[in-house]
Amino acid sequence: MRNRAVDLTVFWLAILWVLPASSQVSLSKSERDGQPIYVIENKYVRSEIAYTRARSPLSYFDKITQVEQLRQLAPLNGNHGKHTSHGGVAEAVPWTGGSPYMGYLWTQPWQMTARTYDDHVVLTGEITFPYADPVTGRLAELRFQKTMTAYEGSTRLKMDYRIENVGDGPARFQHCVHGSPCVGGTCDDGDYFFAPGDRSWIVWSSILPHLKIPDQSWHSWPIQEAVDFAPSDAEGGLQLFVPASWGVMGDDKTKEVMAMVSSPVMVGDREIPMYMGYTRGGENYYLEPSLTKHISNHDDRWEREGYSVDLDRGETCVFTVDMAMFHGVSKSQVTSVHSMTGDYLLLQAPSVEVDSNKAHIDITIAVTGDAQLIVVEMPTGDVLSTTILTPGKVQRIDEDVSLSDKDATVSVFLGNAAGKQILAEGTGG
Repeated sequence: MRNRAVDLTVFWLAILWVLPASSQVSLSKSERDGQPIYVIENKYVRSEIAYTRARSPLSYFDKITQVEQLRQLAPLNGNHGKHTSHGGVAEAVPWTGGSPYMGYLWTQPWQMTARTYDDHVVLTGEITFPYADPVTGRLAELRFQKTMTAYEGSTRLKMDYRIENVGDGPARFQHCVHGSPCVGGTCDDGDYFFAPGDRSWIVWSSILPHLKIPDQSWHSWPIQEAVDFAPSDAEGGLQLFVPASWGVMGDDKTKEVMAMVSSPVMVGDREIPMYMGYTRGGENYYLEPSLTKHISNHDDRWEREGYSVDLDRGETCVFTVDMAMFHGVSKSQVTSVHSMTGDYLLLQAPSVEVDSNKAHIDITIAVTGDAQLIVVEMPTGDVLSTTILTPGKVQRIDEDVSLSDKDATVSVFLGNAAGKQILAEGTGG
């Protein structure tokens, strides 16, 4: 018997696919709980940005499954000078645990700029704030800028970050994209966390006492008991960080996957690691891309390697995190995936084999929005084949195409509202 949730996904995709093609992405002002918000909407996602509470996004309603994929907690008007858990995705700078809790971004006014284009919308928020270094007490000042881009026909939210030291001396900080997902609508049996890698930094693991993992230590990864989530009334919790460029929370019952995918993180002209963080209690979990492997400002840990990011005066930290939904993808597929971006995942290395006047294409792919797979013969630029890709399933393209020149190069591109990117290439001769 087919899973009812999967059947509903197919139904809603059919409805969304026949929607009119005009005005398929919008950005508008609105209000929630007496607070100003921005609303980003296209045919696959409706997302609310509560910038006065540093929740970007606060909500992420998935139209494909008709499910809110982020936990919605306290109303926005319940915040009176004290941090309140509203849910959504919280930006935490210059720390998460500390005073003020979750950093300063929810305590100060933001400068917002909104721009709308034919096939995408852009929302930029900027805030500058001073703070005292928790060890030295020296005053530092950061300018934090986040630019969100949403595209027509896509679940992807592209989040560009620029953190600049605008103070008079050096500055150090932590930054965590503190996500509160409830993939499939609830945190329940069948949910899982995964990030690629062979080791994880364990901050604490009291919910898994039988493993006897020391706090603040490296441990092999994956840990099956940490990957699989099951609600529990047991005391304790788990927090870990995997050095990786992507991490997911998934629901293997409904085959829904929320992905966070990072670009390289640049501080000046040097690259630093990105960590995919996972925090779990008895009844819920958090997905937390982080610049550090610790997110509290304890003065006895602030100066350890990997616990804070150092910026010289005038220096910037720049990176991108994509947030997106995959549908119709199982846990076993995610844990063995070849590569992942905010637009697609590849289940195996894409193959282009050129033999005489023919090329064989073999690609297995899932996408987060409407796209085309385009096979092009170079240098003529002739389009040899085009395949329509839609979210909701894994698709395999296994085909032969004829060439006009046995020495030609064959390029396979993915095209969508965000542009065109090459997936694979093969050359004859």
